[in-house]
Amino acid sequence: MTGSIAGRSGWSDDTWSYLNDPRMPAMEHGWKLHVSARPGGLDAVLGLVLPVLARHVCHAKWARDPETLRAVNSGVSSAGSVGKAITVYPAPGALVALAEELVAVLRGREGPQIVSDRRVDPHSPVYYRYGPFTGDYRTGRSGRLESIMTGPDGRVFDGLAGGSYRCPPWAEDPFEHRTAAPHASAGFDGGRYRVTAGISRKPQGNVYRALDRATGLPVVVKQARAFVAEDESGADTRNRLRNERTVLTALDGVAAVPHALDYFRQRSDEYLVMTSCGNRDLRRHVQENGPYRDGTLPDLAARLLRVLDGVHRRGVVVRDLKPDNVVLDSAGRCHLIDFGISALHGVGPDGSTPGYSDPVRRAPEAAEPADDYYALGATLCFAATGMDPVIVDADEVVNRDRTLAGLAWALPGAEHRQVQAVIGELMSFDPAVRTAGADRLRTGVPAVSRAAVRLRFDHGLLEEIVEHTTAYCVEEAHRIVDPAAAARAGIPTPVDVYGGSSGLGLELLHHPHRPEVRDAVDALARWTASQSRRLSPGFYSGRTGVELFLTEARIESAANPPALPTSGPGGGPPEADLIEGVAGIGIGRLLLARHAAGTGDRELADRHLAVAAECERMLASGTARLTPEGAYTPGSAALREGLAHGAAGVAYYLLEYGSATGDPDALSRARQACARLAAVTPRILATAGDPGATRRYGSWCRGLAGIGSVLVRAADRLEEPGYLALAQRAARGCAELAPRMPLVTQCCGLSGVGELLVDVARATGSEEFWDAAETVAAIILSRSGGTPSRPVFPDTGLTRSSATWAGGSAGVLAFFRRLHDRGGRRLGLID
Repeated sequence: MTGSIAGRSGWSDDTWSYLNDPRMPAMEHGWKLHVSARPGGLDAVLGLVLPVLARHVCHAKWARDPETLRAVNSGVSSAGSVGKAITVYPAPGALVALAEELVAVLRGREGPQIVSDRRVDPHSPVYYRYGPFTGDYRTGRSGRLESIMTGPDGRVFDGLAGGSYRCPPWAEDPFEHRTAAPHASAGFDGGRYRVTAGISRKPQGNVYRALDRATGLPVVVKQARAFVAEDESGADTRNRLRNERTVLTALDGVAAVPHALDYFRQRSDEYLVMTSCGNRDLRRHVQENGPYRDGTLPDLAARLLRVLDGVHRRGVVVRDLKPDNVVLDSAGRCHLIDFGISALHGVGPDGSTPGYSDPVRRAPEAAEPADDYYALGATLCFAATGMDPVIVDADEVVNRDRTLAGLAWALPGAEHRQVQAVIGELMSFDPAVRTAGADRLRTGVPAVSRAAVRLRFDHGLLEEIVEHTTAYCVEEAHRIVDPAAAARAGIPTPVDVYGGSSGLGLELLHHPHRPEVRDAVDALARWTASQSRRLSPGFYSGRTGVELFLTEARIESAANPPALPTSGPGGGPPEADLIEGVAGIGIGRLLLARHAAGTGDRELADRHLAVAAECERMLASGTARLTPEGAYTPGSAALREGLAHGAAGVAYYLLEYGSATGDPDALSRARQACARLAAVTPRILATAGDPGATRRYGSWCRGLAGIGSVLVRAADRLEEPGYLALAQRAARGCAELAPRMPLVTQCCGLSGVGELLVDVARATGSEEFWDAAETVAAIILSRSGGTPSRPVFPDTGLTRSSATWAGGSAGVLAFFRRLHDRGGRRLGLID
């Protein structure tokens, strides 16, 4: 339904219809209202809401059609959007009266719960929260695009809708007097089940650990929220939970599946109570202990197949077998959980998981046991590699073949061919081959194994990859500057180096031989310069990096450097790190000073050098300090020592500043910082070699790829050959981790590893490291879609491609460019 109100402008994009009121004051953030609705009732709800909006000063948007609302309410694209059929942005004086009218006209209507908001009235689907109106975004320290709001006192608050209601400290709840906010319940079903822990939080419903007060036994309580993920027939998450209860009833007595204990309703939501099968799933086990190997993988395969056989004998096809749904008990025994989309005697709700059950989904045909064998193969592949299947290509055959190629990289050599052959049979698209593979597992008959065919690089293939990826990045640059494309995107493109237009532009500047590249860079730079964004002074995520791009693109930028930060996260000391803090700002200023000196502008170069000198002083005096995020966990890897947020980034800046200025005191401090980094690197190398070590130990941001690159620079700048030997050890360690690294990107991914290998190859002249770099390039192609010469590189979400530097194709292009050219400039490093 398309609504209109006299005197207001309206338009639609691919998701929303919009209504703008010319009387609305300009507001960056404030209190807003959300109306929840079911897809089938959207038109009726709009018919009630639009006349109310006509009587008040406000902007509004709503789902453009029922099918769009169905996608919004599924929670697949954004958990925080579920239920938000209509969003109203009221003028400050209109908020309460408008909400009261909406409550009155919508009383008794139903819709999904909006978990990020509070409900105005328990009998009406009208909700409220304090949030952004116009959208101010930044790239956060973790690389995530953050929606932010800046309060009157300058404090920044995360504006992104999450899994619970949050209010910034400067805002006063306008409905606090009307009704008390509902308190989180510590129990269910009249208090019989006391919650002891949370297992998962999802838009479809949460899963809890609880204590049954009646029996004293620990149980698992699974929630199904009303009207979430509602399909065309009106079936929602509750129907899938009811299906799970039916399936578990049919499986009663089968070993290694939960037993259904109770089922109850609380308000509109429904809950299934089950026995607990264990405290860790297969994904967590592999992440904490490392992949299974030939000695343990066959045993895991046999145990999983036995459980599947027992389930299949009762007429059930699981249809959602994956690492998250394989639970291990304290004795290591396997259990299967989550039967919400399982089929009983061939019939069950539609649904699947990409890469696991989706490639052989048979809907609307009846499900068959052979369908589960594909997911069994993909699950075993994860157990052997720690990596999920490739899902970036539109062709499932390409995805499957690349997944198996990744398995061959992770398990090289003739001794692993039998494992590869068994998993390859299970992941066949032919159900007869899958069934035969399962029979081989039961009987122990060997599968037919073949040596893996590996891609070999030559100069021509590298050139094709570079040309193709450059063309893709050019297309993305034009998309960014296209106003129509920007309107369809909804969320504005960041302008920073790490995840925005400046990082893309800085890489494209290395490809000047193509005239279309120059045109794209010019357009991207002009667009970047025209954006009004609230940016920190940082290099990778702030204004200093943007200024570097505009300067190198020959677009006029600020004549004076921005002020250095006076405080850091939570009001503490200024941050010292490379991404957001003083070390990164200093690097950016050294690069800008070099550029100004090269153009003969000595005065500007001196201004940049003055800021760089202040950065060095803040680091030397301890005014700026490192504050790595959160408590240490195994997944943190070498966060505190790493390049992005740790000591390696600071050591790198001190090294470059001392080398650029020749200041003996600065060089002395650089020597001390590099010596400390070198002293801790052997311990990091040893930890990274443990079977259960996180793959992040190989990364650019918090691992050996970044630390090794700093050691290469230190060996050259300080004439310390021992540092180069240590960098070679880091490079070899990264090469060993590479086959288990799922991301192809610069940050946390394979391209960051490849960049270190190029650095070490250049510094040593050794073909060992050029060969290792080509191997990493081949592994990247095995994790990507497309063809070898025209690859589709997945971003950090692994399901699509983007052109950012840290998490997309621009960063991958940087590595392939340097591999092709046998060297070349690297972002953030001063040649």
